Amino acid sequence: MDNRQIQYFMEVAKQGSFSKAAEQLFVSQPTISNVVKNIENELGVQLLARTTRKLELTDTGQLLYEYGQQISQLYQHFYQELDDITNVQNGSIKMGIFSSIGTNILTDILSDFHKQYPNILIHFVEDGEQNLQKALLDGDLDLVIQEIPTDEPMNYIPFLSGELRLLVHHTHHLASKEGVKWGELKDEHFISFRQGFAIRQYITQECEKVGFKPKIICETAQWKFIFEMVSRNMGIAILPESELNKLKVAHMGINVLPFIDEIIHWQIGIAWKKDGYISHAARTWIQFLKTRLEQLETSKNDLEPGTHS
Repeated sequence: MDNRQIQYFMEVAKQGSFSKAAEQLFVSQPTISNVVKNIENELGVQLLARTTRKLELTDTGQLLYEYGQQISQLYQHFYQELDDITNVQNGSIKMGIFSSIGTNILTDILSDFHKQYPNILIHFVEDGEQNLQKALLDGDLDLVIQEIPTDEPMNYIPFLSGELRLLVHHTHHLASKEGVKWGELKDEHFISFRQGFAIRQYITQECEKVGFKPKIICETAQWKFIFEMVSRNMGIAILPESELNKLKVAHMGINVLPFIDEIIHWQIGIAWKKDGYISHAARTWIQFLKTRLEQLETSKNDLEPGTHS
């Protein structure tokens, strides 16, 4: 039994018909029938239950079909890697990102990457973290930005870390405080990320810990919209802030306050499937990201007080 025979059998199973499979493969129907019969004779099993209406897979037929899918994927990966080797500078990458966390950093890195690898294209897909993680595990994305660590089978490199901050209009009654407690937000109106974002989950959990559910009057996936709503004193917002991704919104009339009772640390990373196929283009991008993020971290440490003797 060779790969051609398996592909013929797979097409019959997909189409549920010898004649339709023959049309798809541009061969005669007797050729298809003989191939399937030869496989059955070689294995000593029946692969298809032939009825007057349609063809159905037997248990052994279903087993061969499942293994045939795996074989097809292996062939596909082989040719992908072969193409990577013969076309080192070419390729495309799909990377999932959520809202605008760190996109200014990614933009700078991407600009330098494009100068060095002009024929490797990176397509960004924006969604909530849960949807992006599912897309990655399903094989629809090469990499995603998500909260780390994770229980899923993934490799990752740290990207950003920090704490949650409260954003209020400069005339808000909490604006002059040096820090706030979660319980002080009980009667506030929240402008929040929609479901599917880890930050939304953090907010709900912390509010419920102190005995209330947040009154969310507006939800979105866009940071800019959240900033605009708070700048119009429509409500408060809670967003993450890091050393490399400061919340610079004073010019919009927004004050940024830390929490002083329950400090929520968060960390996100750039993740990819641990056992999945990683194209040469994606590996090149990952290595480039690692190098640049390490450089950024070193630069940040050099600027911190006390790092020089």
